Amino acid sequence: MTARTRTLLLTEHPLGAWRARFERGEVPSALPYGVDVLSTRGYDLAGPPPPVTGRLAKVRDVVEHRAGIPVERTLRSLGTAHRADLVLALLEREGMLAGIGRGLRVPPFRSTPLVVWSCWLADDVRTADRATRARLARRMRSADLVTHLSRHETETLVDLGIPEERLFPVTYGVSHRFYTPGDEPRDIDLLAVGQDRGRDYATLVEAVRGTDLTLDVVCRPENLAGLDLPPNVRVHGTVPLPTYREMLRRAQVVAVPTRDLAYPTGSSVALEAASSGCAVVVTGTRAMRDYFTDDDTAVLVGEQDVDGWRATLTALREDPERRARLGAAARRSVEERFNADHMWTELDDVMRERGVL
Repeated sequence: MTARTRTLLLTEHPLGAWRARFERGEVPSALPYGVDVLSTRGYDLAGPPPPVTGRLAKVRDVVEHRAGIPVERTLRSLGTAHRADLVLALLEREGMLAGIGRGLRVPPFRSTPLVVWSCWLADDVRTADRATRARLARRMRSADLVTHLSRHETETLVDLGIPEERLFPVTYGVSHRFYTPGDEPRDIDLLAVGQDRGRDYATLVEAVRGTDLTLDVVCRPENLAGLDLPPNVRVHGTVPLPTYREMLRRAQVVAVPTRDLAYPTGSSVALEAASSGCAVVVTGTRAMRDYFTDDDTAVLVGEQDVDGWRATLTALREDPERRARLGAAARRSVEERFNADHMWTELDDVMRERGVL
């Protein structure tokens, strides 16, 4: 590649601050979601200018509350967008104003390709009322490419009005160089981590109730609201990322109980645990089956299957050889495919094959 691809990253994270956090070991990659991999593929990545402060920040908050989407970061990026060969929005909300501008053929988005790396879009569409669906359609269908994280989301997004040739189910991946097996003893028997809307802690808590399994949970208090926790469940609240990584390295089994949403809820924790060499147990949702194979790279349990979870976790506790086999296979799967290097390289190839660039 002879020419650099000038790219505007629309993201909620200030890139300089993110890099500083990476240097301090607080985040796993130099840019959000490992997108810095594109720098090795000839991309010149730039983010929005620093945010406004003071009274202007208050005005921004009012405007964005009423609009329901980020506005300031996109408007502050107009100069960069004008000079860019590509606008890449990290998460769908960040690309919505640019999508409106592209649909209305407003400079500079009229002539600059827009790629939206999305996560929750299909699930938002699936649960939206008619008016909300119409708004999502106006904001998204003008994008040149919209990625999503599970193959079964494609039909939902086509139904929204996005042509299938502008959709791509990207292979999600995590930082396999940050999340690695350690030398520590694996002295945490059973670990569950996560705080997104798809977690099903109620099923997991019932599965360990009355057993001699000890479950350590890392999440926000609201994730466990209304649950009667037995004494063998230890709650840690939220923890810093280095502590989380250390806990993964110490965990024998990581449980990721989820509901069946359109997107692969729980995939980040499950893949980070896999990358750390843990034996992973996940709910066998449609989306999660894109990332794990039963009794190979993880154990898949039915949704809300309390008895299935209890039997699986009890059996794994008694079978260290199986745990080791699952952990080793899970680590290989992340090294070979489900990592950020593969994800962004794959997306770069698709953008070029489809003529986005």
